[in-house]
Amino acid sequence: MDRIKPQITKEILPELDTMELNDKELLLAKETAMSFDEVSVRLQNITKQFPGGVIANQDVTCEAKKGEIHAILGENGAGKTTLMKILAGFYTPNTGQIEIDGQEMVFHSPKDAKLAGVGMVHQHFSLVPALTVGENLALGSPDVPWFLKPKQWSQHLMASAESLDFDIRPDVNVSQLSMGERQRVEIFRLLLEGARVLVLDEPTSILAPKEAERLFTHLREFAESGHTVFLVTHKIDHVKAIADKVTVLRHGQVVATRETTELDETGLAELMVGRPFEMSAPDRPMRNDVSESELALEVQNLTVAPISCPVGLTDVSFYLRAGEILGVAGISSNGQDELVAALTGTTQFDGDIHLPQTQDHQIGYIPGDRQGVGVALPLTVEENLNLRNFRQDDFSFGPLMNKSRLESEARKKIERFSIQPADPNVKTSTLSGGNIQKILLARDAVNPTAGLDIATVDFVHREITQQADAGAAVLLVSEDLDELLVLCDRILVLFNGNIAGTFDAAQEVRNSIGLAMSGIGTSHKQEVPQGHSKLVMEFQNATE
Repeated sequence: MDRIKPQITKEILPELDTMELNDKELLLAKETAMSFDEVSVRLQNITKQFPGGVIANQDVTCEAKKGEIHAILGENGAGKTTLMKILAGFYTPNTGQIEIDGQEMVFHSPKDAKLAGVGMVHQHFSLVPALTVGENLALGSPDVPWFLKPKQWSQHLMASAESLDFDIRPDVNVSQLSMGERQRVEIFRLLLEGARVLVLDEPTSILAPKEAERLFTHLREFAESGHTVFLVTHKIDHVKAIADKVTVLRHGQVVATRETTELDETGLAELMVGRPFEMSAPDRPMRNDVSESELALEVQNLTVAPISCPVGLTDVSFYLRAGEILGVAGISSNGQDELVAALTGTTQFDGDIHLPQTQDHQIGYIPGDRQGVGVALPLTVEENLNLRNFRQDDFSFGPLMNKSRLESEARKKIERFSIQPADPNVKTSTLSGGNIQKILLARDAVNPTAGLDIATVDFVHREITQQADAGAAVLLVSEDLDELLVLCDRILVLFNGNIAGTFDAAQEVRNSIGLAMSGIGTSHKQEVPQGHSKLVMEFQNATE
């Protein structure tokens, strides 16, 4: 029976009688095959309205069968994450019903959803870095009696991990794990709690290519065992690679549910945006020759204390020329936060950073933590869009603000970047993550397209290349290797706080970059070229 289990679906029923199975195995195989045709999750006529009149979901109906990987696609603000949070018990719908295995459910909390077999892995993990894997898995677990010793708990976890084909190290601190390993711990926690339905929100956004492949393998195995996976993602190529079906949302409503084999990537993109859409990289076939251009940024022997990377940043040197796009690749928490904090003057550092001009006129910064650092959530969209403008003469009368000019400027940015809802007076806290990212883009790039829909990503890519073609120097920090390969002239890779390699951007170096992101390969620092004098303006620590 075990040898045919991964292939059991309703379609092979006619073939079962020809297989060498005993009566018990044959009966079990037929029952299993029939069960794969059963609906596991049905969301019926779901409507969710938030305070202020924002309708995130309107009369949404969606269902997924056992053994199915179901992708949820849509533009920013389309209601994807809201719908999945309703399924996972984080939100309660205003109207509509949830059915799990044919039974109507009412979830008042994530605990209720977990009891029904539904678990969600968020884009930002809920693990405590200072604790071990075993300690994290014990937190809130109903299966841990007070008298159970740590060694016994670790043995229990190891046995469970082996039965689920998971590689788990209970005694290792979470801070020492890669992002892919942390994600597997989150998934393993839900499986321990009996999850039969997994919801994953942008699961590949923080993973190296090899880790993404491993995740897909686990998800397919989970589905083949008769469970259900919902996948919220903006990466259409990943939908085509792993999903069986896809539901597309637009403006909070379902516009289509299709088998993924029925549509190509362009067709999926057009369903998302509601108009003809050509999926193409920015037209930049000949990369800029910047070998003789002026140095715009020079970093020498930069060392920064730990922020998110366990060892901080150590002795990093590189340069950036006018008209160049220099990519910074790496799995999350390998020194990117430390590098950006030093460049923006928000942390102390050792070493030298040289810039040609002051920050007020020459540096725009989009932080990776858009909600914690990038915007003030209690303020309105207009106020967040104009945070850089309040002190400028064009937007004030002496000590008084020119409110009509500020509102006019905000409306221009809202229209240009398609921020939804298109109301400058709405509280920023009510916006989706992608629309908050658009505010940052409009105001001022770390992961400039993280969480953006396909049409906005295309717009942002063109903006970046146009700025570089006009002579701007762009330092592009992103965990999306495809994005870096499309846009950049050179790519440096950070691993464990060091530069693990530097590459001319080309598809043929993709595997080498992927290996460097995982710490495999020869490390070498990118030195500042000789023969150039130091730039006039030295960027000092913000605390000096």
